[in-house]
This record gives sequence, C-alpha cells and structure tokens, in this order.
Amino acid sequence: MWRSVGCLLLFLAATSAAVAEPSKFTCDTPRGKRIEPGTSGKGSDVRWIDDDLDAVRPAVVIDGQTFTVTWGTSVAIEGRGTKVMTYVFAAAQRTAASIVATRVDESTAEIFRFYFASRSLYKLTSRLDGPSSDPKAPPLVATYLATCHEQ
Repeated sequence: MWRSVGCLLLFLAATSAAVAEPSKFTCDTPRGKRIEPGTSGKGSDVRWIDDDLDAVRPAVVIDGQTFTVTWGTSVAIEGRGTKVMTYVFAAAQRTAASIVATRVDESTAEIFRFYFASRSLYKLTSRLDGPSSDPKAPPLVATYLATCHEQ
C-alpha cells in the first residue's frame, strides 16, 4: 500500500512540474501592413503599405499569467545592426482561447495577442509620429500577424 501511495505522490509531483513549465514559441516572419498618409497630404487620404518584416523573428513565452514577447530585427540587416525588444507583461489577461497584453508610452500604444489554437501572434501598433499642424492627419497604425511553433 505504501508503495502505491509513494508512486501516486511521485506521479503527482512529476505532473505538476510538467504543468509549471512555461510554453515557448518561435515565430515565422510576420506579415503586416501600416497606414500612411497619401500623396495629397489630406487627413482623409491614407493608404495601406506592406511592411518589410523579413528580418523580424518574434518569440513568445507564456508562464501562467506572464506573457513575454520578443519583437525586432533579430537578423542583422546589411548596414544596420539588430534591434530586439523584449516586453514582459506580468499580469496579462488570459482566457482559454488567448492571452493579451498592452504597452503604452507617450507616443505609442501596442496590443500583443497570442492565440493558443492557431499558435499565432497578433500585434497592433498605433503611434503618432509627432505634433502635426493638421489635426485630421492620421497616426501611424500597423497590424502584424505571425505564425508560431512550439519550441
């Protein structure tokens, strides 16, 4: 009997240790577009532009309610170095379908959302480049989507 109790305790300890491991994902090159003012310079004249994201390799780590996203040019571009930013969100909102977190500073707001079923990372960025004389001038808005693979 003690042997079966010991085996059960060992099994429970191993199971809880496996559950406690964070989930790690590496992502493919994201796809995305950003909005830019059109050639007329009017606030209503905007166009979606494909972003060059060939050097960007996002990574995601999920550990309970902690959501870590690494985003940036992790592959060196000729003439420029690499620029990698890692954001750690300690109290991300997690549901059964996804985990989402936001980052806001003086000029930028970003939303990162990782969907568990499709293993995809979504990033929405909104930034006002600077003070504009035209109050109708649109801020930069960019949307990106990357497919991820578990490590």
